[in-house]
Amino acid sequence: MNTLQMLVVGLSLAGSYALLAVGFALIFATLRIFHIAHGTVFISAGYVFFVLHRVQGWALIPSGVIAVAAAALLGLAIDKAVYLPVLRRGGGMFGVFIASLGVALIFEAGFLMYTKGVVSVARTDMLDIMMVGPVAVRSIDLAVLSIVAVVYGLLYLWLHRTWVGIEVRGLTDNAPLAAVVGVNVDRTRNHIFLLASALAGLAGVFSAYDMGISPETGTRTLFVAVVAVILGGMSNLLLGTVVGSLALGVLTAYAGFFFPEWVTFGVFITMILLILVRPQGLFG
Repeated sequence: MNTLQMLVVGLSLAGSYALLAVGFALIFATLRIFHIAHGTVFISAGYVFFVLHRVQGWALIPSGVIAVAAAALLGLAIDKAVYLPVLRRGGGMFGVFIASLGVALIFEAGFLMYTKGVVSVARTDMLDIMMVGPVAVRSIDLAVLSIVAVVYGLLYLWLHRTWVGIEVRGLTDNAPLAAVVGVNVDRTRNHIFLLASALAGLAGVFSAYDMGISPETGTRTLFVAVVAVILGGMSNLLLGTVVGSLALGVLTAYAGFFFPEWVTFGVFITMILLILVRPQGLFG
C-alpha cells in the first residue's frame, strides 16, 4: 500500500473520529462531563442500524435516520436517568464519571451477549471503488467526508447564528455567569445532549456500514476521539476536533498498516506526550 493510499484511509477514519470527537468536546466543554458513555451511544446507533438494515432488510436511509434518532434519545436518556440524579444527590463530577463508565460497561456486556463478539457489518453488498491514478477511493469515503464537511458547516452556523448556539458558547466560556445572565441551562443542556448524541450516532452508522462493529468498538473509538480533542484543544471546538481527528486518522491508518499491534500504544503515547508538552492543545 503506497503513501497516498494510506492517506485516503486515514481521511476516511478521520471523518468518523471528527463526528464523535466534536460531540464529546461539546458536552465536556459546556457541562464538564467526561462522557464515557458517548461511546455507548455511538455503538448503539451502529447496532440499531445493523438490525434494521441488515437483519430486517429496511432501506439504507430510513435505517440510518432511525439509528441517529435513537442515538440522540439514548444520549438524552443517559443524562436524565443517570447523570442528573447523581448530581442532585451530591455525587459531583467524579460520581458522574463513574456512573458513565458503568453505563458503558453494562451496554458493552449486553452487546457481547447479543453478538457473541462477532463483528457486525450492516452493508449487504461490496463497496464501489474508483481508481484515481494509483489510489483506490471508495464511494463511502467520499460520502463520509462530504457529509462531515456539511455537518461541520451547519455546526458553525448553529454556534454563531442561532440563539441556542450562542447560549452554548456562553456555557463554554463561563457557565456560572451564563446562568446568571439568563441562559436556560436545562434547555440548553437538552439541546447539547441531543445534538452531540446524534453526531455520535451518525458516526456509528458509518462505522457499522463500512468496517463493521463489535461490542468493544465504542469504547476503543471514543478514546481515539478523546485524544483528538486533547490534540486540537478546547478553545476552538470545530477547528480543534477537525485537526485532531485528521492527525489521529492518519496516525492510526499508518500504524495499523505497518505496526497493527502498536495502534493503541501509539494513540495513548500521543495523548500522554500532549498532556505533558501542551496540555491546552494546538488551539488552546
